[in-house]
Amino acid sequence: MDAIDDLFDDIERRRKSKEYSRDADQLESYLHEVQRIMEFLEEGIYLFQNSHQQYASDWSGRSKSSYEDIYNDITQSTFHLYDVRDELFQTLRLEISRLRELASA
Repeated sequence: MDAIDDLFDDIERRRKSKEYSRDADQLESYLHEVQRIMEFLEEGIYLFQNSHQQYASDWSGRSKSSYEDIYNDITQSTFHLYDVRDELFQTLRLEISRLRELASA
């Protein structure tokens, strides 16, 4: 009976290992997709900031004041976005490592 129990335990271990590997692979794919999207957003942010420096310096009065308020809001949102991105990337990498460790156990 021990041999049969060992066989079933081995089958169950292999099944779980494959499941953990699959989950880690899916998270890695998700991480790469989010990285790609973030690169796209960062390009847009760069273009926006470049345009801001190029054109906004010539503005004056109420238009410039209103625009500067919006620009500052966007800048703050950008910083928040980077904080969330960093936290998400760290969490995903930790979970991927954890799953890889479980898969190899």
